[in-house]
Amino acid sequence: MVEEQMLPARLDSRSIQRAYRKIAPLYDLWGRATESHAQDVCLEWLEQMPVRHVLDVATGTGTLLEKLLTAFPEATAVGVDLTAAMLGKAADRLVKFETRCALVRGDARCLPMPSASSDLVTNCYMFDLLPESEFSAVLGEFSRVLTPGGRLALINMTLPERPVERIWEQLYRLYPALLGGCRGVSLERYLVAGGFRVLRRARVSQLAFPSEVILAAKEPRR
Repeated sequence: MVEEQMLPARLDSRSIQRAYRKIAPLYDLWGRATESHAQDVCLEWLEQMPVRHVLDVATGTGTLLEKLLTAFPEATAVGVDLTAAMLGKAADRLVKFETRCALVRGDARCLPMPSASSDLVTNCYMFDLLPESEFSAVLGEFSRVLTPGGRLALINMTLPERPVERIWEQLYRLYPALLGGCRGVSLERYLVAGGFRVLRRARVSQLAFPSEVILAAKEPRR
């Protein structure tokens, strides 16, 4: 079976920030309706591992980061996001973890973090905004900040398989900002090419919104 082609990204960085400023007040409602099941799958996988420091890139309103800090009471974390409005929502959510968690405005293409500083990097619904030409560079940044053998957990909107899932694709074609610029992507081959070993992959469809959940390990250099 030939893999379906990814649609091109249609929002630039400024347009993405503008879109998420508008949808930040309602984003948690969207997340509960379409993204929460995929996050639960990811969290179930991660709970089996020891975690000391988490870097959550594109932390959004902090929903996954809150779950991670609860699941790993000894861990510290940094949440990074491009949009100040989303970070504001995250700050309100994570105030009870303020001694263990910092929030930073930043870009995944040039993370403001030292190399080999995190044993877990998480990233939700961001690659589905980016041009395919940037996937390898961003994964390179994730690899840089991960410790050898560290884990990378990704969740993204993925390519439709059922006719009903194409509703979201059609909405994206008509008005990409309505979906925050998200369209279906598939990342496994980019991970392998970037020196990651894919440990687990799952496909989750919630309200016919298809998500791909991937857990990968940074392969130690030989």
